[in-house]
Amino acid sequence: MNLRVGNMRALECFEAVARLGSIHAAAGELGVTPSAVSHQLRKLTEHVGERLVVRSGRNIALTPAGQRLAVKLNVAFAQIQRSLSETVGGGRTVLRLAVCSSFAPGWLIGRLKSFLAAQPTIDLQLRMYAQDPELTDRVADAFVTSFPTELGFWALRLQAERLVAVLLPDAAPGDMPLITTTFEPDEPGEEWFDYCRRAGLRLDELYTGRWLQTSHYVLALEMARQGLGIAMVPDFLVAADVAAGRLRELSALRLPTNEDYYLCIKASRRDEPALRALEQWVRRQIARHEKAYYT
Repeated sequence: MNLRVGNMRALECFEAVARLGSIHAAAGELGVTPSAVSHQLRKLTEHVGERLVVRSGRNIALTPAGQRLAVKLNVAFAQIQRSLSETVGGGRTVLRLAVCSSFAPGWLIGRLKSFLAAQPTIDLQLRMYAQDPELTDRVADAFVTSFPTELGFWALRLQAERLVAVLLPDAAPGDMPLITTTFEPDEPGEEWFDYCRRAGLRLDELYTGRWLQTSHYVLALEMARQGLGIAMVPDFLVAADVAAGRLRELSALRLPTNEDYYLCIKASRRDEPALRALEQWVRRQIARHEKAYYT
């Protein structure tokens, strides 16, 4: 297809419709009328020679040909935006890294100094999500997630998530509540039952019978630091507190959650300099962690 200015406008309209799933939403984003967007879609369909979209109720669905084109346009438009940013920014690159759960404060931030020092032209935008973020260029350029199986993404395993029970050094088990990150109303603390079974402990001897429930490991850790109870949190999140003597482990058991952490990058973008630098740096961090763990 000859990419004249008019055709580029048609591609822009199609990309917005494919991303938003609605002609009206695309029109609002582009600042034009819905009829103008529809006209551009018809124009693009004529040039391509294949139907790209079909109506699905009040929304728009992509045909197989439309899906293929949308994927390629997503990559191309993202590259154009990055090129513009680098040109305007004097050669600097913005790298958006989306991180799930407690991995950012527990593992990533303590290691970031070496990455920032080695990559002075990369401006890192760190975005933390309580849940696993959606793997899409609209959210970030790279992701740390526990669900790495998104089609079209390359994944590198970073670390297994293993829980450890911690409390204040002078606190006595049996005199405190247990802090749990599960919200089951009838049976909270599912992870504690598994922990006690594996550690050979009796749950009724560990706590006062009261549960403290929270939505996030970071909150559970802070509650333990304040002496509110015994928390079960990822070992990498609490390692510094245990090493400094601010908290102690209830036992040596590490409870696996089977929710390991992965670095995910769109396969078609792995050769971009900023993403390649991030991948190489992460690989070095993994190697150092494994060396320290096994020696």
